[in-house]
Amino acid sequence: MMLVDSVPGMEAYFAEEVQDLNALDSNILAKLHDCEGFITVMHPRGEISRPNGTVLTRASVWIEQEIAIATYIRQIEKRTLRVIAFKHRSVALEGIRSLIQLNPVEFKDETEIMAKLPELLDAWKNLAPSGIRPEIKSTRTIKQQDGHAIRQLIFTLVNDSSSRIREISGEYRVPAGILKHWSGTYAREDNQAQHGRSRVFRFDEKNVGVIGPRSTCDIDKLEYCVECAAADTGEPLKLLGRIAVDEYLVEITVWIEGREYHAEKTMKQLSMETGEN
Repeated sequence: MMLVDSVPGMEAYFAEEVQDLNALDSNILAKLHDCEGFITVMHPRGEISRPNGTVLTRASVWIEQEIAIATYIRQIEKRTLRVIAFKHRSVALEGIRSLIQLNPVEFKDETEIMAKLPELLDAWKNLAPSGIRPEIKSTRTIKQQDGHAIRQLIFTLVNDSSSRIREISGEYRVPAGILKHWSGTYAREDNQAQHGRSRVFRFDEKNVGVIGPRSTCDIDKLEYCVECAAADTGEPLKLLGRIAVDEYLVEITVWIEGREYHAEKTMKQLSMETGEN
């Protein structure tokens, strides 16, 4: 467990004892559903004799069931789930494992597991959890102001996991030019952290509150003006100014439990998504 915990953003879960069906449902099944990585070790747990006289060595029934659930998550729910599997050399191939490409690492002694696991875990360092993602969208024109079309940027966080998000930190970066239509200040703006031609805004759980499972939270909404941004480029022709603004980048970065989530879109992408030029 210490090896898993050493991977940034990872926290190991090991159901050593399950006493009843309620514990099974609330612990093992829930953890399997929400996990981003699954490590299984198949030790020999008994032998059975077949009618033909051959003897088969089996792994734990619980382990076999967990592998079946992990297979369902990957193949039916189409969720990303990293798997590391170890199998004792004596354990036979049977059940759902005979139908999937699990490719377990075989071992004879448990010291072989501890020697190999750090190498396999290294590939999980950049593992991004599924179910949680920031998004950036734009509305179509919501109003005309001083002859300019005003649209709105919407920053959201989607929580498709079954866990409540209680602590969160984040920032979003907006091209300075698209806010030139107004001279006002913004409560969340960090004036000490300007980044090139972008303005930086920060937020945390005090701003957005607790985000429930299977829900979407609006982090912020900002009105913007492309025409003012085009004029701010200094290009002599309006068309050249609009082309320059098309390449401007809008970004949002969120940190939850030591893990980073990021999304970015160009102004052109946002415009194309609305179907409005």
